[in-house]
Amino acid sequence: MLDIEKLRRETPGAKYVTHFDNAGAALPCHDAVQAVTNYLNKEARTGGYAMQALNEDAFQEFYKNAAKLINCRADEISLTVGASDAQAKILYSFPFKRGDVVVTTEMEYSNNFMNLLNLKKQKGIKIRIVKNEKDCSFNLEKFENAIDEKVKLIAATHIPTSSGQIAPVEAIGKIAKKYKIPYLLDACQSIGQCPVDVQKIGCDFATATSRKYLRGPRGLGFLFVKKSAMQMLTAPTVESWFANWKSKTAYEIERTNKMFEGFEKPYSNIVGLSTAIDYQNQLGIEATWERIQMLSKLLRIKLNALKNVKVVDPKVNLSGI
Repeated sequence: MLDIEKLRRETPGAKYVTHFDNAGAALPCHDAVQAVTNYLNKEARTGGYAMQALNEDAFQEFYKNAAKLINCRADEISLTVGASDAQAKILYSFPFKRGDVVVTTEMEYSNNFMNLLNLKKQKGIKIRIVKNEKDCSFNLEKFENAIDEKVKLIAATHIPTSSGQIAPVEAIGKIAKKYKIPYLLDACQSIGQCPVDVQKIGCDFATATSRKYLRGPRGLGFLFVKKSAMQMLTAPTVESWFANWKSKTAYEIERTNKMFEGFEKPYSNIVGLSTAIDYQNQLGIEATWERIQMLSKLLRIKLNALKNVKVVDPKVNLSGI
């Protein structure tokens, strides 16, 4: 059971606002705020590089904490600017050829779909959209029927911003495995809200953000890339951080989680995000999800009871959005 009063005391903003925008940017916990400000205060006295060198172990904790949260290896986690940045890094490093098909759903996030449209223009890929049923339910048979030999990537959003409906991501993972198709999951609205286990889901790639249900600093996110899937990708950009000179005119890329990161990072915010994830890990995502479901159900009941109010939820597989 969560100690709600304790959690509110540990959330500075709870003193000032009743906050309903966790799907946009949540109120950070006190520990995350302190971690950022303490780092910046020390950095101001020591200098950026010296502070970085002194805190290398703390930065590595971020990878360990994120890996623990979604059940993967620490070296399968890459730091990104946000979930959309993480999504784009996979899409633009994927070995698409003209005529390749990406299967997605009508629940796909707008930024993700815009990038697919851009790849359609740039590389000549095709986009195959599987629509929900009239009652908004997800038809897995229809989804599987959309798979053929031209499909090179499955892209799905776990919980879309637009409706909050939960997609059957584990079932989609089984389809991806059956046909040996790489699977990209947008978990921007689910990581921190509900349990996300990339092993159970069976995805090859997953994206997350700091500022939503993880309650970390803005301007950060992370990317999960399955170790075995790294070899199929090319680096979206190249830095000496992960590329080694072989001669005056040639270099070789290290195909590791570094491939999706730049050398320059917001180190104070990394410590803040790591602290926020650790805070969530200690609370337990199952308890958090239970609380969110209870509150959202109560809100829907109360709203539906109001005269002149119409709740336009899709009615099935609902989240806290």
